[in-house]
Amino acid sequence: MSRWLEIFKDGRLYEIEENQPIKVIETSGKVRSLIAALQFTQAETFSIASPDAIPPDVPQSRSAIRKINREGLKLLQSFEGLYLEAYQDCVGVWTIGWGVTEGVQPGMQITVAEAEKMLQDELEQFEAAVADAVRVQIDDNQFSALVSFSYNLGARSLFESTLLQLLNQGKFQEAADEFPRWDKAGGQSLLGLSRRRRAERALFLSQPWEEFLHWEPSLVMRLAEPGEPLVQGDDVRQVQQALIAAGFDIEADGIFGKGTDRAVREFQQHKGLTVDGIVGDKTRRVLGV
Repeated sequence: MSRWLEIFKDGRLYEIEENQPIKVIETSGKVRSLIAALQFTQAETFSIASPDAIPPDVPQSRSAIRKINREGLKLLQSFEGLYLEAYQDCVGVWTIGWGVTEGVQPGMQITVAEAEKMLQDELEQFEAAVADAVRVQIDDNQFSALVSFSYNLGARSLFESTLLQLLNQGKFQEAADEFPRWDKAGGQSLLGLSRRRRAERALFLSQPWEEFLHWEPSLVMRLAEPGEPLVQGDDVRQVQQALIAAGFDIEADGIFGKGTDRAVREFQQHKGLTVDGIVGDKTRRVLGV
């Protein structure tokens, strides 16, 4: 499915899919508006319309109807935090309110009411972007988790992600497992991002997410990601022994391998816990270790 952008002499930017116009963005010839528009498009190429070209009629947006739900908004606001004075985020971007960056300048101050309005205005772009990018049926929690993800990382991160690719193939669990991979800024994993991605994953799976507000990596055991050292030791062995006592056929070798990961997930599912393969406080407590 091909998409491209076409710029007309009046500064309007049209997004075209299979020769049908689907979106128009008013840039008024301003570079800042043009850059903002490019952040929310899935188009791969662009062209400049001839001076005598007539702009096409664009049907009512097919994307901007669905809204983030209450749990998604609560998650987003919990992790963004409310700041009534402009500050620089972890990568140096000036930010205010609940993570709003558009038009923010040093020294800027706002009220709570202004923060709420700015958030709603900015969210509309991300709600539309998620609705447009996802090609399969998703529920409100899944939609809201993706809006939070995009709001934090940018819509283009979603567009270019393996997460979206898997989701549009109908591989919901595999897509959910992609969330924790997006926890880096400047090439470094950040605890706040690790917590947020796990909360978004939980919401995507309609599981409790608030426990991840205070998640600590030192308190968990899990299957190592590619390129990471194996998680091993006496703590792992205790978990394995508890799983064996619970009826799982695994070896208590002290190494958190694929067999242990599978057993942990099955145990979590059976006990109504968050099924993520991570042995955190709740899983430990239910296991009795």
